[in-house]
This record gives sequence, C-alpha cells and structure tokens, in this order.
Amino acid sequence: MEGFCPELQTCPCCGAKGSCRIHAYYGRSLVDFVGGTPVRHSLCILRLICTCGHTHAILPDFIIPYSGYGLFFLLRVLAEYFLHLSTVERLCERFSISLSQLRRWLDLFRVQKVEWLGILSSVEISALSFLKALSIQPAYSDFASAFVRRFAKSFLQSHRNPAPYCQQVFGP
Repeated sequence: MEGFCPELQTCPCCGAKGSCRIHAYYGRSLVDFVGGTPVRHSLCILRLICTCGHTHAILPDFIIPYSGYGLFFLLRVLAEYFLHLSTVERLCERFSISLSQLRRWLDLFRVQKVEWLGILSSVEISALSFLKALSIQPAYSDFASAFVRRFAKSFLQSHRNPAPYCQQVFGP
C-alpha cells in the first residue's frame, strides 16, 4: 500500500485513467492467527472515488472480500487440516471456528483449486502441494492477481461479486 498512487490508477468501471482520488477510509476487522491463538485486528481501508461516481475499496491481497478472516488464517487452517496434525474437532477448537465453517472453506478450496488447475491437474496435484505453492512470495501476489482477472473474484472468496461490482487488481 505504501507505493499505491490513486492518481495513477484506472477506474475499473469507466476505464478513465488518473480520475480517482482518495474519498474516505473505513474500519474493518480481520481475524488472523498470531502466537498460537486467533486474534482480531482492526484495519483502516482506503476508499477511492472516480469522477464517474463509482467508489472503490483498496484491499491488500491478504484480505478476502466479504470475509472476516484473513487469507493466511484460512490457508493455515487448510494446511493443518491437510497435514492431519490433529482431529477435526481439535482443529476447529484451536482456530475458534465451527465445523460447518471448516467444511465451507474446504468445499470452496476444492472447487477453486479445480477451477484454477483444471480437473486433470487438480487430481495430480495434492491440496497440500497447491497450498505450499501459494505460500511462496511473490508467487501468491501473482496468483491472486491472475485469479481475480480470470474469475472476477478473489481466491477463497465465497461468492461472486454483485453484478455492478468491478473488481480489479491495482498494482504499484
């Protein structure tokens, strides 16, 4: 975010370059896993407005739109699940999540893994290998950008964006 320049961006809705300016900030909370325990962080999110009237929240790639959990929290839960480090019940207790939440994340991960890799490659590449590949920086940022461009939603985002919503990846 340090290198982000709103005046250099192109509006994802109207396509005008240089027409965005800082509009507002809003607070958002996000659950992460720090020191062996889930922790809720408060974040300040930048909002831009374009001369066309559309506003855009600028989210770092570790934030999943419409989710109260951070990306790396979800990736850690999934990795521990696929590593079989403990029972499902202990995993849910450790991360303070419900069994139904874990199941939703697993289903979403499996679907998006197949979408990204294709059916045949998805069968050949284990879930754990896929997670390991995602965890390497800057590989994740490149993957996240490509995923948004291809599917119009972020990786592990549970639903498509609303119809008039324009999700785009802004680069430094």
